[in-house]
Amino acid sequence: MKRFVIVGVGGRGTDSYAATIIKEFAGRVEIVGIHDSNPKRMEACNRLLGANLPMYTDFDEMLRKARPDAVVVTSKDSTHAQYVVKALDAGCMTYSEKPLCTSVDHIRAIRAAAARSTAKGYVTHNMRFVPDIEVIKQHLVNGAIGKILHISFAETLDRYHGADYFRRWHRFMENSAGLLIHKSSHHFDIVNWFADSVPETVTALGRQAFYGSNGPFHGNRCSDCPHTGTCEFYADVFKSERMRIMYKEPEVVDGYFRDGCVFDPRIDITDTISASIAYRNGVVANYSLVAYAAYESMRVAIEGTLGRIEIFHRYGTSWAVGNTQNDGKGSLANDGEDAGSYQKSHLYLPRERKRLEITAPPATGGHGGSDPKLREYLFGDSIIPDPLRQKAPLEEGIQAVLVGLAANASIQRQGAPIAVQGMCGGES
Repeated sequence: MKRFVIVGVGGRGTDSYAATIIKEFAGRVEIVGIHDSNPKRMEACNRLLGANLPMYTDFDEMLRKARPDAVVVTSKDSTHAQYVVKALDAGCMTYSEKPLCTSVDHIRAIRAAAARSTAKGYVTHNMRFVPDIEVIKQHLVNGAIGKILHISFAETLDRYHGADYFRRWHRFMENSAGLLIHKSSHHFDIVNWFADSVPETVTALGRQAFYGSNGPFHGNRCSDCPHTGTCEFYADVFKSERMRIMYKEPEVVDGYFRDGCVFDPRIDITDTISASIAYRNGVVANYSLVAYAAYESMRVAIEGTLGRIEIFHRYGTSWAVGNTQNDGKGSLANDGEDAGSYQKSHLYLPRERKRLEITAPPATGGHGGSDPKLREYLFGDSIIPDPLRQKAPLEEGIQAVLVGLAANASIQRQGAPIAVQGMCGGES
């Protein structure tokens, strides 16, 4: 039986890994330790799981005493690299949540550790396992649209999901390196994967246009804010018992609170992003992210010499799930489209003058159906064939981070082009 430890037991570490490993991998994987800087959060993890997992506040001690075969890293983004390096040096298989790291120095350290270690490492880029994304990749590999020329990727986060990044630790560059690393590394990984090439140049523009000091109210946190009755972004984060156990009770240890004001003037990450990426094989890509949109969506378009593939997901925003039109009297009329999340993919073949709908298996499980398959590929006993290269090794995780770091650098330089591979002092 494999021996796993988990680093960081917030929502992702507790729910997506600890709970599912216990359930899905019984008899195959044993969790022999959990580590977190906050001991009360580890107690919360055990309490929520109904478990008694060994708790360690010292990571090195956990490596010595628990003797794990593998380390799953789900801590704060800026700490990933230190755990990945130590795990590789200890000879442990390493699985890091995205992003793999948040700085060029982290990249250098991880590359050096990977070079001297016999252990393998992967990044849990679960978006590669989303059913329709997987099917699209298969179409590209099969040459359905010929040679890929251009990729467009746009995501809108609504004012619930998007705002939540500005309540949590992600809202400070020192913790997350911004949404271009924390959120967009998933997207950049997919664009890199679709392009099947190495990103060479990035130009980007972005700013904080909506959150932070732009808001009408400014407070410390929702729990003690005087504007709860008037601010549309007030959130009772702790109304569920789970959130109280996992986040409210541990506050006394480290002072971290989960319901920070989205209009805190100290927030220093961007909420409006546009970038262009040039690849070594000639593919050009456009990318955009808005974190305060009217509704939640993802649009991807891939243009090739023989045709085009489009993906459209709309989800999450209950009042906007149908196409609606205002009748001028303040009411909304549905145009006939079914309510609920909407996902469609199409293949366009201009020579045959055809538009074909692309179907994918039903999505079941977290993150659009991707999480269960990702866990089986990474944690399972058997070696599963991986013809689409869905398992993302450390270097591919690094490439996704490099695009985000280059975009951050370009924004700081008012859109100047940044040589992606040169950021680490050489070619990949």
